[in-house]
Amino acid sequence: MGQVPISNLWYNRVRKSHAADRRRDDETDEGGRVEMYNILFYGDSNTWGYNPANERRYPYDVRWTTICAHLLGEGFNCIPVGMNGRTTAFDDPLKPLRNGCKEIDHDLQSHKPLDLVVIMLGTNDMKFKNAKESAAGLDKLVRKVLSVNERFSTSSAVFEDKPAILIISPIHLSSSYGTSGYDDIAESKLLAEHFQAVAEQYGLAFMDAADFAKASGIDGEHLSADGHEAMGRAVAEKIKKITSTFTGE
Repeated sequence: MGQVPISNLWYNRVRKSHAADRRRDDETDEGGRVEMYNILFYGDSNTWGYNPANERRYPYDVRWTTICAHLLGEGFNCIPVGMNGRTTAFDDPLKPLRNGCKEIDHDLQSHKPLDLVVIMLGTNDMKFKNAKESAAGLDKLVRKVLSVNERFSTSSAVFEDKPAILIISPIHLSSSYGTSGYDDIAESKLLAEHFQAVAEQYGLAFMDAADFAKASGIDGEHLSADGHEAMGRAVAEKIKKITSTFTGE
């Protein structure tokens, strides 16, 4: 982990989270809102923390979402919601509950209020779709997030301010699923171009995970431990820039 001290990281994060919950009643701004950014990380197995070496889950302090949260520090409540096999907006005939567009409302409502939603999906789309079709699925998912307050107008708001989304194009495949009828390795390398176009269309933040990490040589799909560290650092820096615009810093 280099310079990131991760011993007792789990304990420290839980302690800080509990302390933040206790502060909610007595340390609010004039509008009654706690000065803490709530960030939902919505992704697939690389957000869940799948370890290709043993097909289990990386320890808590190895996952990129944990590293990101640690680097962001106080004032950020990071909520990872990763599921193995999740797609942007497509059903998997072999695995239920993988359609990200169908499942997103539950997670938005469960973890509200939110300041930022980070979406890193698209890899599992390559089992069925090409890059352009995956981007169409992302577009559908993004529109659901942006419209959640209006669609659930009788409930308390998910976003108390303008909805904010960070789209992360996933790392490239280096091994083929062999199920889509396309060259899925080549298509995975086109996702960034198409995903960035979606981000620009809605004025959203964007980054390409392939600029910082690559798939493990073990399965050609999932992040290594080093990849998780690189991802955590890069995403933390991006989130700092995004949230600085919230406060006008």
